[in-house]
Amino acid sequence: MFAQGLRILSLLTGSVSSLPGVCGCCGALRPRYKRLVDNIFPEDPEDGLVKTNMEKLTFYALSAPEKLDRIGAYLSERLIRDVSRHRYGYVCIAMEALDQLLMACHCQSINLFVESFLKMVAKLLESEKPNLQILGTNSFVKFANIEEDTPSYHRSYDFFVSRFSEMCHSSHDDLDIRTK
Repeated sequence: MFAQGLRILSLLTGSVSSLPGVCGCCGALRPRYKRLVDNIFPEDPEDGLVKTNMEKLTFYALSAPEKLDRIGAYLSERLIRDVSRHRYGYVCIAMEALDQLLMACHCQSINLFVESFLKMVAKLLESEKPNLQILGTNSFVKFANIEEDTPSYHRSYDFFVSRFSEMCHSSHDDLDIRTK
């Protein structure tokens, strides 16, 4: 309804941008969890995770655990996009955020979040870049060390078992990377 009203208004006035307080992207209309997730990413990935905004996101996730699966899905979407665009600084930031959320949020709805988390770890392990594989492996180790209140028997770890086994027999040229 709102978008249709903007279209009509733009036809009448010639431009939506001529309206005070209205911009073309309508960023304020995005769901809060998306705005919070977007705010943890700095303009320059070298700056690292924006810690104050990460604290806000963690507080929001703890306050509204039913949104945790959406937060995970959106972070997953961003990570997959950044991997395909070779923006590895943002990939590291996304994984750091996921690790922090995973450690902070021990609740009943964590199972839905874990599915997004495992999807992202799998994406990193499928990469040909050793640094992304190491990043995914380290995140998986952190996840494996979390004791869950209720076990989840529906998860399948077959991919991870086969991928980690394959990585153990790596023939990478650099001995340090092969060891990691």
